[in-house]
Amino acid sequence: MHEYSIVASLIDLCEKEAKKHHAKAIKSLTISVGRLSGIEIHFLEQCFDTFKEETICHDATLSIELCEVVLLCASCHEKSIVEKNHFICPKCYSEDVAMIGGQELHVKSIEIIEE
Repeated sequence: MHEYSIVASLIDLCEKEAKKHHAKAIKSLTISVGRLSGIEIHFLEQCFDTFKEETICHDATLSIELCEVVLLCASCHEKSIVEKNHFICPKCYSEDVAMIGGQELHVKSIEIIEE
């Protein structure tokens, strides 16, 4: 499960940001995860709850925003959100599309508690 390494990296990032801003704790962490990122959301939440103990994140909440799959059509230049894994432009039905969203993992915000 790569969710363990993702959580370890998130906690490490929180610890670095807390140190940089002289914070005593992290209150919340908000991330965005693409629908096709391969990340199992429930495992990520479980890992965070398990591994946050005895870290700067011990009382932190984790909020996860799911990002849709976005395609860019090379034929008509239309950006489209697709609900199913059907990679055809819904406007012109071209198969010449590129996925420009839906595989990402971004930290959106870290809320700290100052000393």
